[in-house]
Amino acid sequence: MVRVRGLLAVGVCVVVLAGCSAQKAEPAGLTASPTPVATASPTPSPTSTEVTATDLSDAELGIVFVDTPDLTGPAASAHDAVAIFEVEYWRSKTTGGTSPALVQFASPELVRKVEYGVQRNSEDGFGFDGTLRITISDVTIDGGSATASVCADYSDVLFTTVDGSAPQSFQEIDFPQYERSTTRLSTFDDGATWRPEDATFEGNSC
Repeated sequence: MVRVRGLLAVGVCVVVLAGCSAQKAEPAGLTASPTPVATASPTPSPTSTEVTATDLSDAELGIVFVDTPDLTGPAASAHDAVAIFEVEYWRSKTTGGTSPALVQFASPELVRKVEYGVQRNSEDGFGFDGTLRITISDVTIDGGSATASVCADYSDVLFTTVDGSAPQSFQEIDFPQYERSTTRLSTFDDGATWRPEDATFEGNSC
């Protein structure tokens, strides 16, 4: 707060003596210096926090995101949507049942793909344990659509069997170390949120 002090100049009455008689001077008029007006400095407008890509690693679930890219805005939101899908996809694999969150989040077509994969794993008699490492890269925005590359690294994943035998590594069951896929997304609110529409397997190298 700025305190402004006005300076008040008061005229002093002067008594003039002339001979034996005294004349009383008229009081001078009261004068005041102009009161300075405090000028308020403009308040800066608050800067909205820019959305940035999030590392959604979950040690308890056993999923780690490697080299989270430095993204902002719609690209960051698209990245996070892919990461959420990978988390719930891995949860589905490790629990042997489709994650309820995935049903609410991804397209029906993509959910059916996950359900089919989980069912096949169950029929083949093996499950997943250990730690899956995911790298999301090449996030590209094209209007209301987006794509992202995903590399799944199974080097620290253990494969369990229904007969209760010791978990095996990917080498022991002749499983590829890497799976590369492309996720396609769509948005209906100018990139603030994205829905995974499809995931396409691209090969066993990243």
